[in-house]
Amino acid sequence: MVQSRLKTQSSEPNAQSSDLQPGISRLNLNPEFPLNVHLDGHRDDTPVTQLHVHDGLELGYCTAGSGTFYVGNKILPFHAGDMTVITAHEYHRCHSTPGTTSQWVWFFLDPIRLLAPHSAFEFVWESERFCGEPFVNVIPNDGNSLLHDLMQMLIAEAKREDAYRNSNLRSLLLLLINELHRSVPRRETATQTTPDATGLSRIAPALNLVARNFHEPLTVTELAAACDLSVRSLQSHFATQMGMTPQRYLMKSRVQAAAAMLHNRQHSITEIALNSGFNSLSAFNRAFRKIYEMNPREYRMQLTG
Repeated sequence: MVQSRLKTQSSEPNAQSSDLQPGISRLNLNPEFPLNVHLDGHRDDTPVTQLHVHDGLELGYCTAGSGTFYVGNKILPFHAGDMTVITAHEYHRCHSTPGTTSQWVWFFLDPIRLLAPHSAFEFVWESERFCGEPFVNVIPNDGNSLLHDLMQMLIAEAKREDAYRNSNLRSLLLLLINELHRSVPRRETATQTTPDATGLSRIAPALNLVARNFHEPLTVTELAAACDLSVRSLQSHFATQMGMTPQRYLMKSRVQAAAAMLHNRQHSITEIALNSGFNSLSAFNRAFRKIYEMNPREYRMQLTG
């Protein structure tokens, strides 16, 4: 018996995206084999100014370079050898380290339509496990060796051109998704906020404004105006989709951007504080400790062990 906990949108080939909300990037998957593979993807160092969300699952593998991923309210550094897991629940975008271009392999798929009909046992796809604040979408090279082994096997198989390629890709993706479920525990639904693409599109202008200008003195009124919402409506949408207030989202964005900057030792902690939108080092230290339970100096020391 096949089991699914995700309702997916249709992905007809050559379909137009005009029926989707702004910021939703439709994958246009082939219904007979709903998987798109991009073996030669890349990202330059253009600053993040616009976020998007796909109507399916995105699996990525960074083959060269480094940079920063913006996923929902998370700002996550990435390096060569890291893999990424991003569902239809989260707006995202990435850029490479200034002056560089990172190289990627991407797999875009509809897990239910690709895998469920071909599974001989109960197939479970719980997309809500792989989104929101508790889930770290960038999985380091040393985080789970089996996941990375499977991803490298997927890439090798995707490069082949024979009659076995598609069935092998299905089998490897089934193994990888099962291993993801094994690695990421289920959360209590009563305390979980699971964003959805349509709901997120309502506050997308505010998310994009924060992505572009988190270092500026933004106000909730400005964020609400960008979405053509009242402050109260904006706060309600943020509570539903992000599980926090707009003010906390802005503060977390600043702190997480600073955490990504701390990986670069060419900049002092004071410089990073000012470049992240904090008007004093003491304010930066307080905000950083609330999120990471350590001060920025301790965090930087921890990066080198």
